[in-house]
Amino acid sequence: MVVKQEEYADLPPTQIVPQLADNGTYIASESTFYRVLREENMQHHRGRSQKPERRIPESHLARSPNQVWTWDITWLGGPVKGLYNRLYLILDLFIRKAVGWEVWETEEAKHAETLVKKAVISENIQGAPLVLHSDNGSPMKVETFLSLLEKLGIQSSFSRPRVSNDNPYSEAMFRTLKYRPDFPHKGFASLAEARQ
Repeated sequence: MVVKQEEYADLPPTQIVPQLADNGTYIASESTFYRVLREENMQHHRGRSQKPERRIPESHLARSPNQVWTWDITWLGGPVKGLYNRLYLILDLFIRKAVGWEVWETEEAKHAETLVKKAVISENIQGAPLVLHSDNGSPMKVETFLSLLEKLGIQSSFSRPRVSNDNPYSEAMFRTLKYRPDFPHKGFASLAEARQ
């Protein structure tokens, strides 16, 4: 069998077929090669190469409320096109409860610090182990914000770089909010209305 030959043992059919064609030999199509390999139970590593180890990305598991929180910021339309307010939201991962939220005109770390302090007080968890997960936005990684988390005994956790769906619980909550029939799709008339 061709795939057992030393020169082809480490190659997939997508490379074997073109190499054979370069030598003027046509045995079968790539899909036929794959079918035969499956039938012969050879659809695995055939050469000296080792099967790669797949590691599941590390994540935090919440087994009860107030163990893992996730937070993010979304933009809410303002009174004029191009003018936005920002909704800061902290969500409990276990029960999907909004443990804290604020609406501000700007995206700044000081607003996030205020929100976290209020949420810790309202949930009465000061000193309890807690993980706060977020994406890699600038307010999430500012040194003053990270030092506040450290003082409060909260472990920070971040999404993987350049991964858009690594904070799905906050994003799902934002989608639920913005797709409600009574959500003002043309924007809020004022900051006070957005907060209300």
